[in-house]
Amino acid sequence: MPPHTGSVPRGLRVAVVEDEPLYRELLTTGLIARLDGVTVVGSFSSGEELLALLDPHSVDVLLADLDLGGRGMDGAQAAVQLRRRKSSLGVVLLSNFAMPGLLANLPDDVRGGWSYLLKTSVSDLDQLGLAIRESAAGGVVIDEALTRNLVATRSGPLQQLTARQMDVLSRMANGWANKRIAEDLFLSVRTVESVISDIISALAVPKDVDGFNARVACVLIYLRHSVSGSGREPARP
Repeated sequence: MPPHTGSVPRGLRVAVVEDEPLYRELLTTGLIARLDGVTVVGSFSSGEELLALLDPHSVDVLLADLDLGGRGMDGAQAAVQLRRRKSSLGVVLLSNFAMPGLLANLPDDVRGGWSYLLKTSVSDLDQLGLAIRESAAGGVVIDEALTRNLVATRSGPLQQLTARQMDVLSRMANGWANKRIAEDLFLSVRTVESVISDIISALAVPKDVDGFNARVACVLIYLRHSVSGSGREPARP
């Protein structure tokens, strides 16, 4: 298959941990291989195998199945351990379940640089490439199919936001740049920048946090204080 050009910067090294052999093969040779500038440096069937065999300094982004078959650690647990060996490691979690809120409950020392995609969405190479790129840079990307169904809880800081601010925040959670948000909402880039500044102030994100990390902090607050349209996220299997 030809490379999917323009999705990610050159030179990104990706490792995959997935317990299902056929899906692991699909990820490594059928999907990631089509992203221009990405090299798969290893694929593993379990978190234990990943941690035993992978040099964390040889990889920029880990794609991890959240559910590794119920044997040993899950993908998030393995990723936390690997992240503690390399603090700049990006992580993209893959799952059949709608639980993006778990990114808001990660240990403080590993937050940021985590994305969450549904397995049914990874064939969208633009979204997969965006998740890899943003995670490598310390950002967050949440599957668009999930953010469409997230609503603010009845109490909490999101109640302070206007409908317009929530529209912008949900697109920030998708990892979209200001220009794409502006085009999608028929706004000017300057207006989007102003709305984001107001969101940061309304959510009381510290002023000494740089602009990029402030966006991540806002997205994590959004995930922590949102539920699916049904009123709750599905329980872990």
